[in-house]
Order: sequence, then structure tokens, then C-alpha cells
Amino acid sequence: MATFFGEVLTFSSRAVDDDDDDDEDQSQPWIPSPELEWSEGINEEINKSPNKLLKCSNLIVTVGAAAAGFVEAYILQNEAVKIGNITAGKIDSEGSTARHQAHSNRESALFRLRTHPGVIVCQCKQEILAEQVFQWTQKIFSQLDTASIDVLVLDSCPVQSYKAAVSISEIQTPFLRCLRSSPAHSQSQPSRVPFLESPNTVKGLSAAVLTHCQVSNLPASLYVAFLESMFIDLDSFKVFTPLLQSTVLSNITKANKTADNILKKILDERTLKDSLYI
Repeated sequence: MATFFGEVLTFSSRAVDDDDDDDEDQSQPWIPSPELEWSEGINEEINKSPNKLLKCSNLIVTVGAAAAGFVEAYILQNEAVKIGNITAGKIDSEGSTARHQAHSNRESALFRLRTHPGVIVCQCKQEILAEQVFQWTQKIFSQLDTASIDVLVLDSCPVQSYKAAVSISEIQTPFLRCLRSSPAHSQSQPSRVPFLESPNTVKGLSAAVLTHCQVSNLPASLYVAFLESMFIDLDSFKVFTPLLQSTVLSNITKANKTADNILKKILDERTLKDSLYI
């Protein structure tokens, strides 16, 4: 069985008096708890359900710009309606939090597919802080009926973080690696994507979601794209396309002749945005 590890945060402890402890607390920025907000229609649906949970057969979580762009072009385009969001808030340089003013800065959008209402997509374009990923995961799963759920997570990271027996320069990028929870191993077909080799690890939101599914005995598959550069290009999106035939995506997507045009538009918008900070 493939193994996976979440990011472990270590906290130092030392003997201090009360005044020193108070000073340290004041110097640390306050990390807000993520807030889940459903649309009015979804709130009504949840309230009317016997278990006060939202039915969900498939949860698709995208982390980062590459995965978000892929899902936007191949799954969400003309097939989805926004049903809510998870707001993580923003921590400013002075350590205070402006939740409402920064509503769009760290927002994970939630969508439901019109043709497959049991499929919920959570699109996370911005990084979720390591201190928030556990609460973020608890928020979404506590609201879903997970009796028959199957979870798919898409993420990306720089190839420089990939550990291999050969030089990174000898590896063709981008490429995919996979991790699965134990229930996914027993229920799913063999993966066409190689499993992530030891001692490589995953961290952040992807690790939190996969760990939750492992502990809760839920089937979940994580696909990580290793990218050559931090700057997104068309290959960064298209590295995920093999999943359209080999995962749950094969049952909920159809041929989209405009996908390339959508990806180019997304790329142009991102390139323009990145150029503003150079």
C-alpha cells in the first residue's frame, strides 16, 4: 500500500513567566477558522434532509492553479452552478485578520454539476495555510453525507521537490503520481498513474484531505502533478488529461472541443496577472 504523510507542525515549549507568554501571544498573528457558506437553496436542501447533510457521491478537490484550470476547462464549463464557498480569511502584515474585506482572497469555491448533482467540486486556487487545513477539511466533510462518497484530489508541486534515484534533469516533465487511501485500494481498478515513491511526501490541504479519508475509512485518490516551473503553461493543465479516461471523471465528463481555447484564456489571464507583480 502506498503511504502518505501530511505536514506536521512542531511547536517548541520553554519555561517562561506570564508576562513573557503574554508578549509572545500578542506578537503571533491570529489565524482565523475557515467559514463554510452555502447558497440559500443548498441550506434549504440540507435542512430538509433526514440527517441534515448534503448528499454527495463524488467530491473533487482541486489545489492550486494547474488543477483548478484543468477542472474549469473540462468539468465546470457550462456544467456547474456555484453552491457555496469556504473562506479562510486573510492575515495582514500587522497580524490582524480582515475576513470580510478579503472575502475573495482565500476563498475555495464550491460547485455542483447540473447533469450529476451528486458531484461536488471544490476549487482552491489560493494556498490554504498549514494552520488551517485541518479545520478546512473538517468543515467540508462535516456537512456532507459520506455514506457512498468517493473523493478525488488534484494538486501540483515543483519537480525540484521530487526525490528520485536519477537526476531531475533526466526526468521528463510534467508528470503525475498517485496516492490512495486504503478503501480506494480495495475498491478501485489498478491505477494507470504510478504511485508516489518513497521517500516523497505530500503536504498541505491535499495531505489533510487524504489523511481524513484514511482515518474515516473513505475511498480517496490523490493525483499530484510535478511541474518544471512555478509559472503555469498549457502542459501544466494538460498533464491531468489522462485522468479523464481512468478515474471517476470518465463518468461525468464529455468531449469538449473548446477546452483548449478555455485553457489558453485562463493562461492569458494568469500571465497578465503575474506580470503585474514583476
